[in-house]
Amino acid sequence: MPLPRLSIAPPRTFSGLLPSTWPRDCTTLVLVLCLGQVILWGTACWLTYSAPEMDSAEQFVWAFSLESGYWKHPPLPTWIMHALMGVFGTSVALPFIATQACVVTALAITWRLGCEFMSPRRSLIAMALASLVTYHNIGGDSFNHNTVLLPFQAATLLWFHRATQRRQWHQWALAGLFAGLSTMVKYVAVMPLAGLLLYFVLDRRLHTRRGLAGLLLSCAVCALVVVPNVLWLRDTNFLPFRYAREVTRELPGLAATLQGLADFGFTQLLRVLPLLLGMAWMLWPNKATSVPAGIDEAPAPDVERADQAFIWINALAPLVMTVGVGLFSQVALQGRWGANAFLLAGLLPMLVMRRPDSPTLLRRCLQAAIVIQIVLCLGQTLGKTVLADRFERRTRANFPGAVLAHEAHRTWADHTDVPLRLVVSDIWLGGNVIAHTPQRLAVLIDGRHFKSPWVPLEAVERCGALILDDTTDDRVGHAHPHPQLEALMARADNSGVWTLPWAHPTTQADAPSRGTVRWGVILPREPRRCELR
Repeated sequence: MPLPRLSIAPPRTFSGLLPSTWPRDCTTLVLVLCLGQVILWGTACWLTYSAPEMDSAEQFVWAFSLESGYWKHPPLPTWIMHALMGVFGTSVALPFIATQACVVTALAITWRLGCEFMSPRRSLIAMALASLVTYHNIGGDSFNHNTVLLPFQAATLLWFHRATQRRQWHQWALAGLFAGLSTMVKYVAVMPLAGLLLYFVLDRRLHTRRGLAGLLLSCAVCALVVVPNVLWLRDTNFLPFRYAREVTRELPGLAATLQGLADFGFTQLLRVLPLLLGMAWMLWPNKATSVPAGIDEAPAPDVERADQAFIWINALAPLVMTVGVGLFSQVALQGRWGANAFLLAGLLPMLVMRRPDSPTLLRRCLQAAIVIQIVLCLGQTLGKTVLADRFERRTRANFPGAVLAHEAHRTWADHTDVPLRLVVSDIWLGGNVIAHTPQRLAVLIDGRHFKSPWVPLEAVERCGALILDDTTDDRVGHAHPHPQLEALMARADNSGVWTLPWAHPTTQADAPSRGTVRWGVILPREPRRCELR
C-alpha cells in the first residue's frame, strides 16, 4: 500500500503582504508615487519656508522630554519627533518631510487594503485619487497628531480586515497593536475604531467562538498599549480632556448648530474638490480613452457584499460620527476635525464604478494626480512665502525664524557665559528657536510648569532663562501673554525689544510688516545645579 503524500504548508510570514503573483509595475508605481510626493512637498517647503508651522513648532518644544502624555494630546507623535531629532537634528525641513512620509505611508497601506477587494491597478487608481484630498497634501506642511494618525489608522484597517478574513491570531494581535498606537496618537482614533466594531457586529459570519476570541485578543493588546497614557490621564486629572472642554465653543440652539454643521460640510467638500477634479479628468470622454479590443474590456468584477460593507462602513464612520458629535453636543465643529475621514475616499468611487481599470484609465488618473499635486504645492508654498513677501503679508511660513534664533543666542551671550538652556515663551517662538538651534534647548511654555513638566520649579533661578513675548501688531494667531510669563518678565535682570524683518519690508523701520519681540534675561544663579530632564 503506497504511503500518502505529505503536504507541507509554507510557514506563516508577513510575505503575504506582497504576493508574488502581483504585477511588479503596480508595486513600483506605488513606491514611485509615494517617493515623488515626499520629494515634491518636502523640497518645496524646505526651499521656501523660513519657519515651521505652529503644530510642528509645538512638537519641537514637546520633544525635549519623553512623557506618557502632554497637556493637549497623547504622546506618540512627540516620541516620533524626539527620535527624528535625535537622528537628524533640528531643522525647518524635518517636520515637512516627516509629515509627508506619514501621509504616503498611509496611502500605500490603503492601496494594499484595496488589493484585498480589487485588482492592484484599480487600487492604485484609488490611492492616486485619495492623495488629492487636501488633508493628504496641503495639510502635510504640519507635523501634528492628525497627520501622524493616518498611517496607524490605515494599518489598523488593513490588519483588522485580514484578521476577519483569515482568522489568524497574529493578525488579530496586530490589529489590536495598531488600534492602541492610533489611540496613543490622538483620541479621535476611537471613531474609526468604532466603525470596525460596527462592521464586526453586522457581519454575522464573524460571530463564532474563534472570531469573538480574536476580537478579545485585539482589545487586550490595544488596552496594554494604552495603559501608560491611561495612568498618566488619571494622575493629571484628564488634562487633555479639560483642555478640549476649554477650547470647545458651544452653539446657541439648534439653528446655530445646523449652520455650523453646514459650514463644516462645505469645508469638507472643498477638501475633496481636487479628488473630484481628478475623477472628472480621468473619466472625461476622449478618443484616447477608448480601450483597444481585447484589453480589459470586461467590466470590473463585483466585490463581495461583506467587503463592500467593510469599505462603506469604515469610509463613512469617522465623518458620520464627527457630525453626530456636533449635532448632539451642539458644539462648533472645526474644519480640520475631518482630517482622518478620507483615507478610503479613493476606494469608494472605484467600488461603484463599472468601467474597467485599463492602462489608459490609470494613465489619465496619474496625469491628473501629478498635475493637481504640483499646482497645489506651488499654490501653497509660493502663496505663503514668495507672494506673501511680495505683498508684505505676514504668515507663519515667512516668519524669520533664523533671525529670531540668532538674536536669542546673541543677546544671551551678551549677558552671561553660561550656555542658554531654557527659554520661556509660547510654543511658536520657542519652537522657532529650537528649529535653528543645534544643541538641546528646553522651553517653559507660557511660563506654566504644567505645560512643561520637564522644567522643575526651581529651574528658572538655577539655569537662568531667556523670556520671549511676541508683541507684533496684528500678530498671526497669537494670544496675549499669560500672567505667569508676564511675572517672569518683570523679574528679568535685563530686557529689550527686537525688530524682526518679517515679510521683507521695504519701508521704514516701524512699518506694519515688521515684527517685534520683547525679550528679558534672567541670569543663572546656580548653573552647576541646572537640571532639565
